[in-house]
Amino acid sequence: MILRLHRRKGRIRLVAEILAIGLLVLFGAKALRAADKPAVPSQTVREPRPTLVLPPVRGQQPKMPELPRRFQNDPKIVEKELNQLLQEAIKRNPLFAASREALEAAKARVPQAGMPDDARVGFRMKDLPTTFSMTRENATEKQAQFAQSYPFPGKLTLKQKIAGESTAQSREQSHAALVSLITQVRSDFADLFVVDKDIAVALERRRRLQDFVDIATSKYKVGPGLQQDVLNADVALARVDSTLIELARKRRSREIQLATLLDRESVTIEPLGVLPTVSLKRTPAELEQLAVEVNPLVREREAAVRRDELTVRLARMAPLPDFSFLAAYGSRLDHPAPAAASALNRPDLMTAEVMMTVPLFYPWKQRMMLVEAEANLRRSRAKLEAARRAALDTLHDLLVRLRQHEQVAASFREEVVPVARAAVSASLSAYQVNRVDFLTVLAAQDNLDNYQAEYWLNEAERFRDLAKIDEVTGAVLLEDGWSK
Repeated sequence: MILRLHRRKGRIRLVAEILAIGLLVLFGAKALRAADKPAVPSQTVREPRPTLVLPPVRGQQPKMPELPRRFQNDPKIVEKELNQLLQEAIKRNPLFAASREALEAAKARVPQAGMPDDARVGFRMKDLPTTFSMTRENATEKQAQFAQSYPFPGKLTLKQKIAGESTAQSREQSHAALVSLITQVRSDFADLFVVDKDIAVALERRRRLQDFVDIATSKYKVGPGLQQDVLNADVALARVDSTLIELARKRRSREIQLATLLDRESVTIEPLGVLPTVSLKRTPAELEQLAVEVNPLVREREAAVRRDELTVRLARMAPLPDFSFLAAYGSRLDHPAPAAASALNRPDLMTAEVMMTVPLFYPWKQRMMLVEAEANLRRSRAKLEAARRAALDTLHDLLVRLRQHEQVAASFREEVVPVARAAVSASLSAYQVNRVDFLTVLAAQDNLDNYQAEYWLNEAERFRDLAKIDEVTGAVLLEDGWSK
């Protein structure tokens, strides 16, 4: 009994010691955490404003390309430069040179088509015995032959006219290559103008953003500004620099395209501030008449119809016989014999021959030639109608687009761009007095830049459409520049 009580007292004492140690650990941890906390001041003290942190500068910065600073704004000087490019392209472009050579080749085929097949001249040993004696057989002779074939009268004339219409097709193909080349040069020139205007807009944007950076930095230093505004302006400025690098690459690409058309190693175009002053010089009714009468593709189809009409006439003459003529002169050698020399006095002989073709296979040959020619004629007439319709539809579409470009240009010039420019000024003034945030200023500047870029792109599209109208109506350049 005493032993049990002693053991119970020992367990109680052990539990009490464990509880005491736990309480000491708990209160010690709370004291340590309380010691780590800063003392609460009796008054609220404003923290000092952090130093303005600029964006980090990377080790390798992209090199800014050489950008134009002065743009040519005289339309007459720009027009003169474009005319020089056009004249050089006409003289040097290899594809147009190939079309001219194709025309020369077609012209050379016209006189060939009016000539019959070449004559044949030959030599023949007639009735020569196996002993190779020239005097043993009376019929033995040496013949000189001349043969000539000649089609039925009228066929060669038709063939020459068909070749002439094929030459007319080649002439119109060369004309089409010319107007296409002119349109392409003018279009690439307009593309270069768009890039130059984008560069001008980007440079102006960069100047304005630099002013925005200065304003945001000044506001931040005096107190009411935000560091985020300065960073946003710096980011926008970096984006403009990246855009300028891309525009410099695009400008070089446009110059390479022009150099390819001019067949030159390189070409350098002065920065463009304007495009040549061009406009419609004829009424829509006159343009429609030109589109169906002067358009090179329409004229080529007309020549194809005339060619196929002549081909039908030639196919109808196919059953008429073609002739071949032959003339031969035979020489016989005399060899006097001791018995009767007079018996070997053999005169020379002449031979003449006239042959003609007979259409034995008319149902399968000559009649099928006529069927083929008539089908080709119907096809050419359908293509002619389609070419006329396509020329008129293209012209009407271009005239509608041209009116739309003029309306858009007037709207941008008189309303959109001035209002956007006023919005930039108003937002900047409001930002300086803390009525709007800095992103509003950047958004207003973005709108102005986009509207200006759209305006100049619209002007370039108008210039391209005028060039395409000239192409549809078959306009070409003379030595004095623009001409119809």
